[in-house]
Amino acid sequence: MGPSVSRAGAAVLLGGAATLFVTSCMVSGQVQPGYPASSGLEWNVDRPGSDYRSFDLVQPSPDICQSTCMNEPQCVAFTYVNPGVQGPNARCWLKNNVPQPVQQTCCVSGVKYGGAPPPQPEAAPQPEPAPPPSAWQGQPPTPPPPPTPAAPPPSAWQGQPPTPPQPPAPPAPPPSAWQGQPAAPPPPPRAAQWEPRTDRPGMDYRSFDLPAPRPELCRDACWREPQCRAFTYVRPGVQGPNARCWLKNPVPPARLNDCCLSGVK
Repeated sequence: MGPSVSRAGAAVLLGGAATLFVTSCMVSGQVQPGYPASSGLEWNVDRPGSDYRSFDLVQPSPDICQSTCMNEPQCVAFTYVNPGVQGPNARCWLKNNVPQPVQQTCCVSGVKYGGAPPPQPEAAPQPEPAPPPSAWQGQPPTPPPPPTPAAPPPSAWQGQPPTPPQPPAPPAPPPSAWQGQPAAPPPPPRAAQWEPRTDRPGMDYRSFDLPAPRPELCRDACWREPQCRAFTYVRPGVQGPNARCWLKNPVPPARLNDCCLSGVK
């Protein structure tokens, strides 16, 4: 006969197996290491639908998907899919509406405006109402004919009119003294680079509240001012009820901070 196992020993073994099973289920739902929980990302959340484009990522990083959404005006939400779910690489889905969140361990999602609704387009002007129908039942009166213009008096001139003098020719421009090559046009400005979860404190020359929580308003203000070299957008509720924009000259060093988005001109 083989070795016997008592009922108490079997209960201990079953209890240990149940503990291992519960522990493994709990580990699968934890936030991935290396990312702060308050970064504005929605871990283990999928937002299916409302996609207008998707693409594979060269690195498995949700920040790349988030930064791409911030740089495209039509994007208001995104979903990052882990490698091995829809192919060997991680994949990014950009959305032009905010779908409902669904709990899925495959994905990380986010909303561009941090819970605030995106700016609504202005309503189209209403057409003017048509004029009421006329109560006239007859025919309109015939307008009187225009008066016949009087004939001009006969001219007393018997010859030909004199020929007008020709205008003088404009003087020729002086020869140019330039001997070299024309100056090359200045290079176009570098494309805007978003720095998610980044603050650049210091070197401010002015700041102001924004009318809407849209980081691109702060970026565009920096691009319009020649002295601006960098900017930092602060989310609503951090320095007041409204979002705030800080313009800087020169470029201060960057620091990781979930309150802000920055960029260098």
